[in-house]
Amino acid sequence: MGIVPLALPSGSSQARFNQGGAAQLINCYLSPIGEEGKVKNAIYSSDGLQGFALLQGVAAGQGCRAGIVVDGVLYVVAGVSLYKVTTTGVQTLIGSMNISKTAPVFMERNRRAVPDIAIVCDGLMFYCRGDVLAQVTDPDLFAPITLAFSDGYFGITTAQNKWQIGAIDDASAWDGLDFATADGDPDALIRIAALQAQFYLFGEKTIEVWQDSGGADFPYARSFVMPIGLLASNSVATVAETFAWVAHDRTVRLLGSGDSAQVISTPKVESDIHEVEDPSTIRAASWSSRGHTFYALTCPQWTHVYDTRMQRWHERQTYGRENWRIAFVVPFGTKLIAGDADTGALFEMGPQFKDDAGDPLVSSVIPPTVHAFPQRVTHNALYLDVQRGVGTGQGDPQDVDPEIMLEWSHDGGQTFSTQRMIKLGQQGRNLTRIRTHRLGQAPENGRVYRFSWSAKVDRALYAASADLEMDAA
Repeated sequence: MGIVPLALPSGSSQARFNQGGAAQLINCYLSPIGEEGKVKNAIYSSDGLQGFALLQGVAAGQGCRAGIVVDGVLYVVAGVSLYKVTTTGVQTLIGSMNISKTAPVFMERNRRAVPDIAIVCDGLMFYCRGDVLAQVTDPDLFAPITLAFSDGYFGITTAQNKWQIGAIDDASAWDGLDFATADGDPDALIRIAALQAQFYLFGEKTIEVWQDSGGADFPYARSFVMPIGLLASNSVATVAETFAWVAHDRTVRLLGSGDSAQVISTPKVESDIHEVEDPSTIRAASWSSRGHTFYALTCPQWTHVYDTRMQRWHERQTYGRENWRIAFVVPFGTKLIAGDADTGALFEMGPQFKDDAGDPLVSSVIPPTVHAFPQRVTHNALYLDVQRGVGTGQGDPQDVDPEIMLEWSHDGGQTFSTQRMIKLGQQGRNLTRIRTHRLGQAPENGRVYRFSWSAKVDRALYAASADLEMDAA
């Protein structure tokens, strides 16, 4: 066979059973170079984290729950308290709320000169005006479960398939007659969201779209009903000027034009969602970085990330965990700020950070299986075309003289060999050859390689080749 190129994964796309394929991108993703590049696409490391602010007074076991930027200031609900944070990380505790410690928190702002920041959590509503926090006590307010804002109105969902709007640009004033019922289909109402001056009412099996029609009694009228529902309330996120969510059939959908909802999930993502016993544990975050817009779904067992530019999924993992620690990401000035789901820590996120705020950021690439079924294959050598000569020049030894970790598996990625370390080249040593020899024989069902980086250096994988020799069956 000689030296042959190895296929690299475009995303995570494992088969139902490992021996059918185990391709994964963990803490890394595919990005285009273009027609003039050595290759059209490369695999780069996911953005790392650096500490930005640690919110004081957040109880142990509680974390950042929601965040919104208003007039150049970041407002964050962490634990049961509301904080404001400046672009330099200076924090102020605004006040505390008697809200649930575990239920989802929703935050929206209105258009007032001094905006109202509305906060809804498990039947209670608070608002912050001029940095004064108060509970909405209007007796006409129904018990709110979720929250959105559109065209001057705060909208909430409540029990018995009802949804209600407040007074124009006033979070504190509500009218008991300003409600409607999402009864286009007799399914339970789960979530309200807003897009392009319309309210979207997500039910268990349908989505109702309501538009401001200017009616005297109630200004909204139903436009149409979509025959697709919502499984996980906290999975709805605005992504690239549209919505993504986990649908009632446990697929992931992206809202298209009109009433279309494209399936974007892979069989692996759908399989993982099917195994989630409590859909309320699924949460979503979305952000844009370097021309890519990402939609991350997290539950205790995993984090899957969809890249709308490449239309591919990859995975995120915090070191020592199965999932990613981040609860939300918001653009804040020139920064991306990410809130820790488990503590009061806020991080700046970006490609310039090569670790996760002191924890290793381990990027792993698992290519498609190398095989020549039903023949066995001897692997004489492996060659990697990566970013080389990337040592830092000073700092930790693993960063000054960085290495890439190589492992392989003969059971479809269920177990791997001991690691073999390959030098990436110290600073300026750009001609370092990334290769290794005498890799042994793979059985007829093939070999799965895994390449991993953890050094705090630039990371890119362009191509891989292997010197292979086909053996007798």
